[in-house]
Amino acid sequence: HWRGRIGGNHSAAPLYAEGRIYFQSEEGEGVVITAGTEFEELARNPIGERTLASYAVDDGVLFIRSLDHLYRIEEKG
Repeated sequence: HWRGRIGGNHSAAPLYAEGRIYFQSEEGEGVVITAGTEFEELARNPIGERTLASYAVDDGVLFIRSLDHLYRIEEKG
């Protein structure tokens, strides 16, 4: 396997879903990596707000809570 750093300060628990691992930093940046034997960063998604809470998931919907907002992310369709 691999060892690496994605940067940022993290107090929220990572989330595993569909072969990916999702991290949310306290600085408000989400990082998505492949769950595998080699490091592969898939995305960085800043929301521009401080976040301390772990992700929540329900029926294919991802929820992100910042200090001032609650975001709902889902695939259109």
